[in-house]
Amino acid sequence: MNKRVYHRWTDKEVRLLYQAVLDSNRNWRAVEKMFPQFSLLQLQNKFTMIEKQYVTNASMRVQKQREASTLQSDDTLQALIRILESSNLTNNE
Repeated sequence: MNKRVYHRWTDKEVRLLYQAVLDSNRNWRAVEKMFPQFSLLQLQNKFTMIEKQYVTNASMRVQKQREASTLQSDDTLQALIRILESSNLTNNE
């Protein structure tokens, strides 16, 4: 029976792998030498997952910034409307 062993990557290992791949211009053989305990396929799969996570996190940050910006714009617009309405009331009296 072939038993699979799961390796839980630490944050440090993830950063090291990501940086090693970028520094080597995706020369997987060089990266594989830096992480001999993993197969080439394992390293490539892990890097792909890291990239997807970074892209997802970045897009979520952008979305949150857009939402915050929209909320601030809405608050500003509502404040301007109140000011205009109050000035119209005083001008009409």
